[in-house]
Amino acid sequence: VAVLEHAGVRVHRPAQRCCGMPNMDTGDLDAFREKARFNVASLADEVRRGRAIVAPGPSCSMTLRKEYPEILGTPDARLVADRTLDLMEYLWKLWREGELPREFKNPLTSVAYHAPCHLRAQRIALPAKSLLEKIPDTEVTVIEQCSAVDGTWGMMSQHYDLGVKYARKLTRGVANAEAKYVASDCPLASQRIAKENGARVAHPVELLARAYGLTSDTE
Repeated sequence: VAVLEHAGVRVHRPAQRCCGMPNMDTGDLDAFREKARFNVASLADEVRRGRAIVAPGPSCSMTLRKEYPEILGTPDARLVADRTLDLMEYLWKLWREGELPREFKNPLTSVAYHAPCHLRAQRIALPAKSLLEKIPDTEVTVIEQCSAVDGTWGMMSQHYDLGVKYARKLTRGVANAEAKYVASDCPLASQRIAKENGARVAHPVELLARAYGLTSDTE
């Protein structure tokens, strides 16, 4: 919110619930539809007021864009899907349109950036990398490897050891980068990295806020 407001964007937070992806992952489609209907009803009203929808989590933005129109099949679900953007995708759009401030107070020096699978699945490319690289004296190393969390599967204790095995390329990539900051848009992948690498993992927008001088490393 601080970064968006720094760019002159007015931020509204309408009533909303979990996007429902955890329910869909476990086959509870009734609960998924209930959450989807609630969110669509609330967010569609915002779209009709001329507002864009931004989601800081790629799993959530993909659910709003892809799953809601497929599962609900309503005009409002399609309306919400058409106006939903991933947060970093939206910020990169503002940058390209000259609406995002270009004055930075703090270089980041080096960032190890994990590219989430649900961003790639939306064919968004890597807007966070593109934007962070605009910060002077900042080098971004992209680690495009699976975290093996896979939604609710990876949150189950019986799958932990197997998940760690398949996440080795990711955790090694983070370690080998030897970066000052570690970032990922995905909160689940971030938990894997934090646990296995003993690293503090930031969302890219947190690093952007740091570069603008809106926050410090202790916040």
